[in-house]
Parts: sequence; structure tokens; C-alpha cells
Amino acid sequence: MRPLVRASALSGYTELVQELGENPEPLLRRFNIDPNRLEDLDYLIFFHSLMQLLETTADTLQCPDFGLRLSKKQNMETLGPIAIMARTSSTVGDALFCIARYISHHSPAITLALDDTSAPKFPRIMLDINVADYPYRHQTTEMSIGLMANVHAMLTENRKKPEAVLFRHSRALDIKIYRRHFACPVLFNQECNALVLTPEQFDFPIRTADSFQRDVIANYVIKKSGGSPLTFIEQTKFIISRLLPTQCCNIKTVANELFMHQRTLQRRLKDEGHIFEEIVDEIRRRDAQNFLAEQGMPMAQIAGLLGYQEQSSFNRAAKRWFGVTPNTYRKSLLNIAKRKS
Repeated sequence: MRPLVRASALSGYTELVQELGENPEPLLRRFNIDPNRLEDLDYLIFFHSLMQLLETTADTLQCPDFGLRLSKKQNMETLGPIAIMARTSSTVGDALFCIARYISHHSPAITLALDDTSAPKFPRIMLDINVADYPYRHQTTEMSIGLMANVHAMLTENRKKPEAVLFRHSRALDIKIYRRHFACPVLFNQECNALVLTPEQFDFPIRTADSFQRDVIANYVIKKSGGSPLTFIEQTKFIISRLLPTQCCNIKTVANELFMHQRTLQRRLKDEGHIFEEIVDEIRRRDAQNFLAEQGMPMAQIAGLLGYQEQSSFNRAAKRWFGVTPNTYRKSLLNIAKRKS
């Protein structure tokens, strides 16, 4: 089943396309998105449609920074009721944790996580897009990270800037455009998409804190979304994706991250019809497809990010997944991208 996303994710789209001299309606309808319902808080669209729309719009308008431009027109209200929970949290760190916990209410295709253990002096909020079989995601990723930067600016009253912004994909624009947009160093071909912050920014107090109101909205969101903000399988997949580049992704380390014994993890996965090794393989295949769509990312780096110690292991896996070598599959992806543009 393809994941959905609230149409508020396209906040500002119509206005921006019109500013760039194009009629947004045909573009929206091409991907089965009703232009008359973009303001409807309950209107849901396929996340694949969102991704395809943004990539096609950028190509059609010859606007390679379309995702970044769109994020400038968005603010925390794009997240709906999650924004209220964030604004009523006690600190910026609490607000970001709240957004990460409930982001699946906005779309189950998006995963956010706070990492304050890899580099304690530079905690980061990481973003992952959990969509298979569509590797073209520059615009969606840059829009999403741009929105998170806007949220961070609003929560800190524009008094703090991220220490850095990280992207998994290759740089598509002049670095000056990225630095001007984020006002901080921007790095590419990284192990994750993330905003890098500081402990002081996490502890920054929010003047509109109201724990009672936050809890009321949280109960509403949980009730409306039908239960847990993030399923056990979704948590497991995200942890695997995060651990693969460390070369330490095994069932024991994943179980430790989930605060359970590895036998308990195996049993819970089995109860839900999953096998740990198959999940790892699924995530490697998905991430390999995304990385291979990046022309500037070396094969050795891709192998490392997927958790392979040897390039030959990655080559064998790619042949099993795609029926061809990584280089051949990359060429096919890049040819498709050229035809699209």
C-alpha cells in the first residue's frame, strides 16, 4: 500500500508556480491531485504523487531549486496539529522530539529521529523518506529539510541557526544557493539528511509552553491516527537504516536501540511476519536505488553506506536486486532522469 501525505505538504505550491509564470492546475491534475482541495485539512494525496509532482515541476519550470523555494513559503503550520504540540512544548528539544514522534500523522512516509549520542556536542534531527521504487527525491528532501529549518527558526525566535545541514544526495546547485538559504555550512553525500544543532539549542526555552494544551492535542492526534505514532516495524526499519553506515548493524545492536533482548526482537518480528535479515536486505535495496540515482556518489562510498565492508559484496547484492551490475543500473536510472527532464 502506497503511503499518503496531507495536502498541507503542498502549502505555497500554487503561489510559487504562478510566480514562476506557469499554471499549476495541469501539473497538479497530472498526478491526480485536486487543486481545489489543497486547503482542505483532511485531504490526503499519495506521497509518490507529491514526489513526482515536485520533480516534474522543477524540470518543467527549469527551476532546480524549486524544493528550497517552496520551503520558504512554508512554516510550522504545514504540520497541522503537530505544530500546536511543538509550540506548547517546554524546550526546542522537546518540541523536535514531539514532531519526530507524531510526524507519521502528517505522513507515514516520513521518519524523523533525534540523535544525541553519535556526537553529543552536535545533536541532530535526522529525516528519512521511506518510499521504495522512486529514487528521484531531491526536491522533496530539500523541501522537507528546508521546512525543518523554518520550524527550528520559529522555535528559537530566529535567534539560532543550525550548525550544519546534511544531505544524503549529491549537490545539484551552486553551494552559495544552499548556504544563502540555510545560513550555515551545507554538506552532501552524507550518511543521513539532518539538521545539526547544539545542546544549547535543544535546551532553548519556548515562551508559549503549555503542557496541558500539548497533552490534549497529543491525545487528539493519537485518536485520529488510530493509535501508536510509530509502529514497531517502522521503528525497527529506521534504526536499521541509521545503523547501516556504521558497519555495526546486526540484530543485537538494533535490539539494544529498541531496549530489548535480541531474542525478544526476533520473536516480535516473527509474530508480525518479518525476518530481520529480510528487512535489512529490503532497506539496503531501497537505499541502493536512491544512492545509485546520484551521479556523483562513488561506488565504494555507496557500499559503505549500505553496511558492506567489501565492494564485491555490494556488487553481488545489486545483481540479485536489479539483475545487473551497480554501474549498469545507475546508467539506466540516469537515462530515465534525462528523459524526464
